[in-house]
Amino acid sequence: GVANTCATLDEGSAEGSALKQGTYALSQFCMEPTKFTVKEESQFKGGVTEFVNTKLMTRLTYTLDQMSGTMTVGAGGSISLKEEDGLDYQATTVQLPGGERVPFLFTIKELEAKGTTAGFGGEFTVPSYRGATFLDPKGR
Repeated sequence: GVANTCATLDEGSAEGSALKQGTYALSQFCMEPTKFTVKEESQFKGGVTEFVNTKLMTRLTYTLDQMSGTMTVGAGGSISLKEEDGLDYQATTVQLPGGERVPFLFTIKELEAKGTTAGFGGEFTVPSYRGATFLDPKGR
């Protein structure tokens, strides 16, 4: 099925000139990550930490959907994005290659991002994620 999946664009552009300057209303905005990585600490004292690929344990419960907000396009392709409402967080659990499970809250709640069409980022709120339906690190 296609439940909990986002529509994709066949074509697009990262060129700032493709968007006219102004403020746009975002409605029914959806985000679906293609993979999750976790920063794993080294097993050795003073060792290097690295991001490792994971296996998703909470299947099809990681899509952020029906979000709304505003996006402002400025001169030279500058972008500011503000997320305001919607299903903007999901409790998710992934498994590291060694078998350890890592619960976290995938979210962009109250995101205020700035940058360009080539890439942007910003601050967001992470609400409490402990609840009766959330897997703890032992998968219970």
